Amino acid sequence: MILYFSGTGNTRYAARGLAKLLGDEAVSMNSLIRTRTHKRFYSDRPYVICAPIYAWRFPRIVESFIRRSDFWGSDRFYFVATCDSQTGGAAYFLKKICEEKSVRFCGFSSVAMPENYIVMYDAPSREEQDEILSGADEEIKSVAQRIIEGESISDSRKMPFAGIASRVINPVFYSFFVGDRKFYADSSCVSCGKCTEVCPFNNISLKNGRPVWNSRCTHCMACICVCPVTAIEYGGKTEGKERYINLREFSGGGNNG
Repeated sequence: MILYFSGTGNTRYAARGLAKLLGDEAVSMNSLIRTRTHKRFYSDRPYVICAPIYAWRFPRIVESFIRRSDFWGSDRFYFVATCDSQTGGAAYFLKKICEEKSVRFCGFSSVAMPENYIVMYDAPSREEQDEILSGADEEIKSVAQRIIEGESISDSRKMPFAGIASRVINPVFYSFFVGDRKFYADSSCVSCGKCTEVCPFNNISLKNGRPVWNSRCTHCMACICVCPVTAIEYGGKTEGKERYINLREFSGGGNNG
């Protein structure tokens, strides 16, 4: 079973690609997190958990979901991250979670995907996206093959001083950068409600036809990037910036197992 969390589609793309290659099912965590569903999973195949990297770790929302879920059947767990360039010490924390749940940590790997954190960076051009996704397809195939062969997976993007980045910078990032105070919708908002539907925290509601954020946010960028009229902004940091959403489907191969 492949479980994934995705804000703008990158991890969905990777997870569904893995599912296609492994002949397995891909299940989104987003709606389960949104409804705070306590889930009991069963799989006779290894679990593959996919998520983006937020400040050199899996998102807290995902780590929490894993901890509160029950997993039956296979005790083998693989973890696959999507990121722009570096994964920090994410593997260390996931291994600790596996120890807590008495399951086997079978490795951590990563897939380079287009940048989507537009509150800090620019999204790549369409041509750049094509090139990055082409490389991602090869990485997804490589990870899938290792899993098919029953081998462990490893990461090539662990950076120097990864532990410091994950232990020290990650809490600072969440304390000072992750919040919804700066989100707003301008006058071009058409009250479609798409932003309310995609928020995994169920954090957005419509008031007088405009979205209102209610102080629970993980900076997944789903709301700002899904808006069909680019009405949502994050302070002055996103004005004039291209949004990023990955609606593509993996087409890099068929069932290998």
